[in-house]
Amino acid sequence: MSRQPPWLLWATLPAVLLVIAFGLWLHLERIGPTPVDQSWLEFVGLDRGSVPYWIAVVLAEVGGGTGVVICTALLTGVFVLRRRLRSALFLVTTMLAGIAASEILKAIVTRLRPGDQLYESLGFSYPSGHSMGAAALAMSLAIIACRRHQLRGSAAQAAQAQAPRMGFHWSFILAGIWILGMMWSRTALQVHWLTDTIAGAFIGIAVAVLVDEFWTLTAQKTRSPRFALWLAG
Repeated sequence: MSRQPPWLLWATLPAVLLVIAFGLWLHLERIGPTPVDQSWLEFVGLDRGSVPYWIAVVLAEVGGGTGVVICTALLTGVFVLRRRLRSALFLVTTMLAGIAASEILKAIVTRLRPGDQLYESLGFSYPSGHSMGAAALAMSLAIIACRRHQLRGSAAQAAQAQAPRMGFHWSFILAGIWILGMMWSRTALQVHWLTDTIAGAFIGIAVAVLVDEFWTLTAQKTRSPRFALWLAG
């Protein structure tokens, strides 16, 4: 079973540490918006009732708690029905881990949201749960699609390396577009600072990469051939 590229795995650690360190700095120094946050919020401001406003609202609804739960449940059901149990398990554990990490960090940092919101949002601001959910879901699906594409390759290509690495797949471009769209939506609706959305995206991507690596290593090290085959599906 292919594993994540080494550079991607190593990049997750500094990304997560940076998110945590920045959050602790915000908490300890009681920092509100940084100059970059304030400038970005002024730049992407929307007029109520405009087309971009309603696009941002739709993204907010789809990426909210209920929307994420429904999307995850539907996709998990599809994977189970198609007997792709590894994909279903990977998706569920990624979303649960991402939500846990995001909520714990919110409770620790306790950063306040922007004051003039264009869309009602409650809770603390850092990191953005919408951005985390979008990144975790999109990255998970991109990884699943990439693995599926590799499994359809020839046996000769698969045999070129004992522990092949995942390559690039067009689904990662779609994932990036979705993540950036959600980040724009949260800041354009004035419910998050830019750094909130960056932190959320980093957490979502990192969790997806690490959870995928966890299940891959579990499949490789298990002593049960049947369980390893199940995890490889």
